[in-house]
Amino acid sequence: MVGMKWPGDENESGETRFRFSCDDPECKGHETFFAVWDTPPALIPSGMPCPFEGDHDADWIVPKFCNTHIAGGDNPFYTTVRANAEHKWMGYQIEEAKKAVDGDDQISGKAASPYGKRTLNVEKALEQGVIKKASEQEAADRKRLIDDRAKLVADKAKDQLTPIEQKHVGRRHDG
Repeated sequence: MVGMKWPGDENESGETRFRFSCDDPECKGHETFFAVWDTPPALIPSGMPCPFEGDHDADWIVPKFCNTHIAGGDNPFYTTVRANAEHKWMGYQIEEAKKAVDGDDQISGKAASPYGKRTLNVEKALEQGVIKKASEQEAADRKRLIDDRAKLVADKAKDQLTPIEQKHVGRRHDG
């Protein structure tokens, strides 16, 4: 069938196969069955005598591919309270995403980080030989070199940065 059709509608597409179900739980036709007409009927049938057993009628049902899911219709866990809570949660998620895109919470230091905060136990690391202590002169030289390189990169890229990137130059916060 093309589009949604209902009993009594004109059978414009010339369908000959329709799906039915009867109300009698004892009948084989209680589940669904298809009936096929030799020639297309002029109207979509609303029912027909049940071909299985008894003197009862079978009702036309909507084809399976035309069924629509109505929220909460067959979901025992659906409630308006839960739906409202979910919509509220989605609203909060949208607000948080907007803040993350703008980068405001990173600048303020309130951003969430996927990495846990770790503090290196320097004494233990020195003792185990994982790190070695640099002299004050070496540390000062490294810091100066890192700052000079960062400034050089920022100066060269300044014209190509987006406004959000310009906000973040030189300000790294891990939450």
